Amino acid sequence: MHAPAFTRALGLAFVLALASLLPAGPAKADDTTDGARVIVKFKALGPLMRAARERGDRGPQQAAELAARHGLGLRDGRMIDARSQVVWGDRTLTSAALAARLARDTDVEYAMPDERRHALALPNDPLLPASSSAALAAGQWYLRAADATLVSAINAVGAWSVTTGSSSLVVADVDTGVLFNHPDLTAKLLAGYDFVSSTTTAGDGGGRDADATDPGDWTTASQCGSGQAATNSSWHGTQTASIIGAQTNNGVGMASVGYDVKILPVRVLGKCGGTDSDIIAGMLWAAGLSSVPTANPNPAKVINLSLGGSGSCGAAYQDAINQLVAAGVTIVVAAGNEEGLAVGVPANCAGVIAVAGLRHTGTKVGFSSIGPEVAIAAPGGNCVNTTGSCLYPILTATNSGTTTASSTGYTYSNSSNYSVGTSFATPMVAGAAALMLSVNPSLKPAQIKSLLQTTARAFPTQPAGSSLPVCHAPTTSVQDECYCTTSTCGAGMLDVGAAVSAATNAATPTASIAASATAVAAGSSVTLDGSGSTAPGTRTITGWQWTITSGTAIAGFTGSTNAATAVLKTSGVGSVTVQLTVTDSAGQQATQSQAITVTAPAAPTAAIVASATAVAAGTPVSFDGSGSKAASGLGIASYQWSVAPAAGSPSGLASFTSATNAATATVATLGSGSGSFVVTLTVTDSLGQASSTNATVTVTALGPTVSIGAATTTIAAGNDVALNSTGSSAPAGRTLTGYQWSLVSGSGIAAFSGPTTGATATVTTSSAGSFTVQLTLTDSAGAQASQTQTFTVTAAATAAGGSGGGSGGGGGGAMSGWWLVALAVAAWCVGGRRKGSSRSQVAGRGAWH
Repeated sequence: MHAPAFTRALGLAFVLALASLLPAGPAKADDTTDGARVIVKFKALGPLMRAARERGDRGPQQAAELAARHGLGLRDGRMIDARSQVVWGDRTLTSAALAARLARDTDVEYAMPDERRHALALPNDPLLPASSSAALAAGQWYLRAADATLVSAINAVGAWSVTTGSSSLVVADVDTGVLFNHPDLTAKLLAGYDFVSSTTTAGDGGGRDADATDPGDWTTASQCGSGQAATNSSWHGTQTASIIGAQTNNGVGMASVGYDVKILPVRVLGKCGGTDSDIIAGMLWAAGLSSVPTANPNPAKVINLSLGGSGSCGAAYQDAINQLVAAGVTIVVAAGNEEGLAVGVPANCAGVIAVAGLRHTGTKVGFSSIGPEVAIAAPGGNCVNTTGSCLYPILTATNSGTTTASSTGYTYSNSSNYSVGTSFATPMVAGAAALMLSVNPSLKPAQIKSLLQTTARAFPTQPAGSSLPVCHAPTTSVQDECYCTTSTCGAGMLDVGAAVSAATNAATPTASIAASATAVAAGSSVTLDGSGSTAPGTRTITGWQWTITSGTAIAGFTGSTNAATAVLKTSGVGSVTVQLTVTDSAGQQATQSQAITVTAPAAPTAAIVASATAVAAGTPVSFDGSGSKAASGLGIASYQWSVAPAAGSPSGLASFTSATNAATATVATLGSGSGSFVVTLTVTDSLGQASSTNATVTVTALGPTVSIGAATTTIAAGNDVALNSTGSSAPAGRTLTGYQWSLVSGSGIAAFSGPTTGATATVTTSSAGSFTVQLTLTDSAGAQASQTQTFTVTAAATAAGGSGGGSGGGGGGAMSGWWLVALAVAAWCVGGRRKGSSRSQVAGRGAWH
């Protein structure tokens, strides 16, 4: 049931297509002889399995016991898992008859024929092209966002904006094996396994082994049954694997739906297909549920089955699928290529995601099987022309070799050597499931199916007057292209971008705890911050809840426990574990834990804050030790201050004027002399642990005495103020060597009109208000001191007729000066207008004049 590359002759294409619908001929000889072949699963608590467990058997080999019980000639076949095996019969019974006999055994849970399945057969659509000269017209059209022409395109590009898939996410491709040397797959493939047990079917010279390489599934005429035509190698597993996970964004070949996900090739099909027992064994091994014949180091979370056959789902398939689904493995299966007939096996088993095929226009492609078992539909490839190039096939990785692979023939299917079939719609859905699991690993198979269906785009509806029918429930008559319904083609058309977004939104939030410390001394507090917690997609974190899950005897919360942050107070030695539960805006929750180690407390830390570190002689200095810290949970029990001269400084430079056993202390300095002294604080905590720290203060000699002299402190605006340093003096034995006058405030109404570095200075006033001058003196020892004086300036009218006629005259002169300025400006403006000849010049002056 696969769609291999067509040969270039239309006649041969029709022969191959018709052959896929004919009844199978007699089975070919296997490793031993022809005969009935049945899958048997034994009851776990039956005598046969109890005895096998006691013997330590890896799996059942009970053909001899069954033969004795039922009087049949039986042989052991391959073990499938710990309770299942293949049982061979002779030619006297058909597989169905033998299964019915063995199913009645009291030790048998079920028995079913081990039938042969095939890669989905070449579609027999009559519009298949015959030309081999045209190139692909649309490339990988199906990966794009849907539009009016590409109605069924799956919007993989939309999903890639959210995720390109996790490289740790494994998709098992249970198929014909792969070509490991294909340049677009070699970096994406895991080792895999070959489960084809028949050497005739395998075509590689042996049975099961660890080499999942596809040796080619070509056949000779009648090899697969009387009248069956010869076929070329399909390289079917390489094709399907490339749709799931061909290396993308590498500048070579094709892109894949799964982008960065890994592919696990599991070979179960060969010449003439493969048996149910090999397929089931491969499925269980792929997911890591069976270690027969060896353990799988890379269990898959998604299994792609682009294979199947007609009939109903048997017990062996359903049993394996139930195990896989219970283990969280998503199984995606091709619906089949039976032209509108019923969905095949194993797509009709419960728990799988069955995929139907669509044309680019969104209608059912003629070859696709349909039915209520279908979950969703995706592009299966189609040709819109009866001659020339196939315009809308599915591009896949392949090889030009017709039997064995050509070392130089690694290539891609195209519009003449094209790929169409539900085989190729299925890996698109498998790739979508892998991307969904990449953003939300907690998704279960049923959730993935539900999200794929709820995000699927609606099928196009039948327009009025259309001659194309609406699809109906499958009967015994074929249905070619038709308008899909949700009961025939699944919930809708695959939209990978929407499915991945929905998976993101269904994801649970991530709780995150940032602790200010993870190891603290007893008595310390730890700040816990959960603001780094995140919600998926556009959701937000709406709730936080902090709890202590262990260590409640040595710690407790000191504040709110339902905010983004919390404070944990420790009181003993040991370990405490806190847990944060976050809730997002969709009601989803997540938890995170953090362990805190609590150790014995450390010694206290002494700290001194001095009011000054350099003072003039005679200036007191205060010291504050209240910033001293004890270990968390402890307190400072005592303070002790002491003072001593610094090296090279005279003794007696400073002494305490306050108690020396409190958190603060004050030291007085001598009124003369200079040097440095050291104050030491020793603190002791409540456990008797002590520590000390020092502070050094430099004492400079006493500075000069500053005095500012002025005739008055109230002046009329426009008058001058004469300032002098009369009354200032230097300490005994020193002289005044430097003067510096400055305006502290009022620079808008006053300014110095002469030197500012002499014993005297003059300030000129201009308007009412107040201003403050400062005088800084320096003596011969380099000591400095400053003094300020504030003056009030009244309005000029207030000062009229008052004293200071010279100053008043100055005010009048100033007024005359303003009139001169005004006249000069007016003259300039008039002159400017006479000279300006353009409107732009006049306007320009008007903008600022």
